[in-house]
Amino acid sequence: MTFRSSLQSLLLCALLLGGPLLRTEAQTAASTTLEGALSAVVTVAVYETEFGKRSLGFRGGPANAADQAYAKMLDLSGASGSGSGFIINQGGRPLIVTNAHVIEQAADKDGALYVFTINRNKYKARVIGGDSFYDLAILEFLDTPGAEISALDIRTDAAHIGEPVYAIGNPLGEYPYSVSEGIISARNRVRGGLTGKFGFLQTTATVIWGNSGGPLVDAQGRVVGINSQIAFAQQGNQSIWQPQINFALEMPIAKRLIDELLENRIVSRSYFGVELTQKRSAYSPNSREYGYYGRSYPSDPLPIVGKVIEGSPAAALKPYAGYAVTAIDGEAVRNLEEVLGKLEGSKAGQAMTFTLKKDGRTEQVSVTPTALDGTNAARIGEAFLRAASAAYSAEGKNVVLRFGAAGSETKGMNGSLQKGNALDFTAERNPVSLSGDWQALGIGYFQQQGQESMWRVQDLADVGTAARLTGLLGIVDIALFRKGSNPDVSDNYRMKRINLSGNDHQLQQTLWY
Repeated sequence: MTFRSSLQSLLLCALLLGGPLLRTEAQTAASTTLEGALSAVVTVAVYETEFGKRSLGFRGGPANAADQAYAKMLDLSGASGSGSGFIINQGGRPLIVTNAHVIEQAADKDGALYVFTINRNKYKARVIGGDSFYDLAILEFLDTPGAEISALDIRTDAAHIGEPVYAIGNPLGEYPYSVSEGIISARNRVRGGLTGKFGFLQTTATVIWGNSGGPLVDAQGRVVGINSQIAFAQQGNQSIWQPQINFALEMPIAKRLIDELLENRIVSRSYFGVELTQKRSAYSPNSREYGYYGRSYPSDPLPIVGKVIEGSPAAALKPYAGYAVTAIDGEAVRNLEEVLGKLEGSKAGQAMTFTLKKDGRTEQVSVTPTALDGTNAARIGEAFLRAASAAYSAEGKNVVLRFGAAGSETKGMNGSLQKGNALDFTAERNPVSLSGDWQALGIGYFQQQGQESMWRVQDLADVGTAARLTGLLGIVDIALFRKGSNPDVSDNYRMKRINLSGNDHQLQQTLWY
């Protein structure tokens, strides 16, 4: 036997004998760390809900901390919904981090939201900040928590592709402190949907309903992400859950948001005062209707400059209505989602350059945004209502829409009051007539048997916030209440659906910023 072959044999023996031992030691170390992390994980339970969600942090301006709490019990009997969360230590103060979608439909009243710790102690909590767009919320304890809690460290550097990670949470609201193992599959993923679109880790650590808001931790127990979304594949009329494709907001982004929320109660955003659009077919590319109507209603290959709000920073873009946006600050953009990603990175007072193209002509236009505040959010609300061809008036803290005797909606829905005064709507074959004055209750996209994408509105700033969160769909629903009528009568509620393109064969995605 040669020296080389002897060495190879020794190496092989070492791998065969030592490999399992090394793996066991690593797994044991990780298990010990994870067991220590469990006391920092909580279940967040909502006991009472209202129609629609409250938009968190997206309207701009000084934000008021929610003075009401939200609530529920660890067996979760009687709870309207639940999710997960985890505790961080901020200046010696324990705070709870979770997803905005876990708590944003909670009622604005005391006793709507509680958190449960590892020994099933129940503590009243309240929201102190959040951001619907990034699907992040921060809660504080209203009761003094006991010695059973601990806090997790936040990892500030980016997670690595292939790195082992562990998701901790309360899946289905029935299995608290469940841990699943996986790896980081990809970074900086962009997701579909109305909120939580940018800056996601993709991981194979399985999560499901109830895991939302829980931590994704590394082998040292440090938080690398906030579990937020699961993936589905569409097969025919069925949505198939993809357990190996899960998404968590990257912690370096979340940490920046948390710091800003705790300092300012909002995530600072800029205001341009421009409407950008992109038309696409309302049909699936594989459908017969797609080919038939596509010739009459072509899609826009790039985002288009639309209307500019009067007196806004984007006044320089007004002469370029109808131009395609090809790049922002030199970075190519192909769709409205990429434009939104660029604008989300903008700052008040710092100019951005839009590269525009039409009929072979290319222009570059510089726009310096101001800060988004309540007044500018209200201007966006007015722009949306004009785009929806809705006559409106702002009456105190309410927005009232006025309809003619013939009505004008294309797809009407009747309202119905469910158990606990929850509001639901049922689609009708024929449009429901609307006339007179109707108060706007919520704006978003109504999904029958659930209001996951409806945001509660009162004033024009709320309308602007909801329009920004919904406009990319191209369809916006407005929940209405007949002004001055009896709130206990189902017939006094309606839903008006607005297709921003003006026809049923095309969707006009719209971004107000």
